[in-house]
Amino acid sequence: MNAQVNVPEAVNNFVTLSKINVNGHTEKKGRFTYLSWTFAVSEAMKVDPMTVWAFREPMVFPDGTMMVHCDVTMFGKSTYMFLPVMNNQNKAISNPNAFDVNSAMMRCLVKAIAAHGLGLYIYAGEDLPEEEKQAKQQSMQQPATTETECQQGLNDIKNAQSKADLDKPYNYFVGTQFESQITTACQAKCDQMGWQ
Repeated sequence: MNAQVNVPEAVNNFVTLSKINVNGHTEKKGRFTYLSWTFAVSEAMKVDPMTVWAFREPMVFPDGTMMVHCDVTMFGKSTYMFLPVMNNQNKAISNPNAFDVNSAMMRCLVKAIAAHGLGLYIYAGEDLPEEEKQAKQQSMQQPATTETECQQGLNDIKNAQSKADLDKPYNYFVGTQFESQITTACQAKCDQMGWQ
């Protein structure tokens, strides 16, 4: 007689934590969103009462700026994070005071908890270079493409004198609601003109 043993499936705690919506517990300072450290600690302790954290000795740089470090252990796994002591514009502060250091330590704690999954999505884009952040913000601020613009794009395709003339309308409408219509028009023009 063969006895079947049911082995419990391993739980991915990161996936579980990453599904928690933290939006109601964030605050905006300058252009950046921060998760409340009290909420992060509370949620961490709810899911793993054995959660522990420790701060390492801060690192001071020759220009007077400082980096704080935090280790958080949850579910038997430790993550390490570091964070500069900075202002609301995410610029490092020279010769920070005790309040600045404390704020950075709590933010670093939240960041280390986020590495376990809780609220990690609010850090998306934080590590992009400033130029990429600005380009991303500008592209998000552009108005939605309109029917009138689509009609103008179709006219440009109709009047195209070379295949290269199709690039501008095609690229402009990629990712919009008119992309398939513009792509079809470009293909039809290529077929009509015998362009490869």
